[in-house]
Amino acid sequence: MTKSSKTFPESTSRNQTQTWVIPNLKSVSSVTVNAGNVTYSAAGDAITFNLSNGAVSRSVQTGGSYTPADTKYISSYGGGTASSIDELSRLPTTVFYNSGGYSGTLSLSLREGSGYSYYYSGNVTRPASDTRTYTYYYQYTVTVDYIENNLPTIVLSSPSNNLLLAEGNNYPIKGNATDADSGNVMTVMYKINNGSARALASGVSDGSSSLTFDKALKYSNKRLWDGSTNVSGDELAENIDHILAVWSEDNQGGKSAEITRKFRVIWNRPPTINGEDNELGTLLVPPTIEYSAVDSEGNTFTFTEYLNGKEIRSFTSTAGQNYTVQISHDAWIRLDLDVQHQIKIKATDSAGLSSERIYTFTRTETHIEFMFNLDSPDVQGHFILDGMPQRVLVTLERYIPEGAEIQSVKVCNNALDASPTWEDATSAVKANRGFVFTNTNKTAANWAINIWVIIAKGTATERVRLNGYGGAFD
Repeated sequence: MTKSSKTFPESTSRNQTQTWVIPNLKSVSSVTVNAGNVTYSAAGDAITFNLSNGAVSRSVQTGGSYTPADTKYISSYGGGTASSIDELSRLPTTVFYNSGGYSGTLSLSLREGSGYSYYYSGNVTRPASDTRTYTYYYQYTVTVDYIENNLPTIVLSSPSNNLLLAEGNNYPIKGNATDADSGNVMTVMYKINNGSARALASGVSDGSSSLTFDKALKYSNKRLWDGSTNVSGDELAENIDHILAVWSEDNQGGKSAEITRKFRVIWNRPPTINGEDNELGTLLVPPTIEYSAVDSEGNTFTFTEYLNGKEIRSFTSTAGQNYTVQISHDAWIRLDLDVQHQIKIKATDSAGLSSERIYTFTRTETHIEFMFNLDSPDVQGHFILDGMPQRVLVTLERYIPEGAEIQSVKVCNNALDASPTWEDATSAVKANRGFVFTNTNKTAANWAINIWVIIAKGTATERVRLNGYGGAFD
């Protein structure tokens, strides 16, 4: 049994909650306080005291002042001159005085040699005044009788120091722990570097028997795993020492010394894609990019190609074989002009590690060219006609900066034919006039109109814009 006392700092609060940490505290037998009342609770090494009703240990004046009582004589107050003895007899013999904090009763007096001249006089008093304020301090001293806890001990039989772990290796943690205090709950803990502490084993001590532990961690994907749980946190770097720490704790707050082991790791490296990231510049046509990859560990791997983050294709690859990224015409013409685009090639091995190669480029064009896709049923409904169209009016909502021009506008009225008859309507469109068809023949089942527009950028430095189109036909 150990007895110890502790005086807590002064506080302006009479009711206080204070904590005292006593290392290796097992149990508390009794607690007393020098003044007032105390209750307590213990958790681990910490005892929390609730202290109340103590005596004032110190007071400090924080404001106000004290003025003592005072008496003074009023020699002449009020008064006047009566016209006769009869009037003088009717005057009050006393009056009450109250001024400047002084008060009292004054008596009637006649002035000598002045006929019926009178006044009031007498002693008046001022009571004491006390406006002082104080801050009161309270201080408690507690005395505790307690039993100390024996610290558990631990022996680590494996792993040995300076192990080197490669992909798929096991990392065994074996040993035993003891606690001399019967009834204590022991828990063997471990951590990797500065990661989270985790339990290896637990049990109730009988005071002499050992608690054994045996766990195998697996090294994979740059981390140590307990089953599916990542126990090492962030990636374990190569070529530096990592630390395993093992210790034992009991439920009384006791903890053994930590036993440490150093180890290093070899990474599973991702596939290596040939070449370097590259800026391809400004392009008029889709780029052709050839690539290949190898895996240092001989793992199988897949390639995935992306255009602006959207997958183009994904496939299982062969190490060292060349492949080519292909951007379809439809995907190419949908790319915005004069902004940067990205092609990404990603190689992922069977362990989930991956590497990337990035190519960037800017798409440009010398002209805008379009016609309607009459293979689409949605489009056909707007342009297939019951009879032969005679005229067509084409309007283009466009911005043509200096240096650019409408190079060509062609129209046809037999657009469903295998070889439509295209007629030049450029002058009519520029003049905002209708165009009269000269063709009167078709081979398809129906007449249909289509337009074919080409706007050349030329030497313009501003962007050419075609925001929409309109028109009519009959």
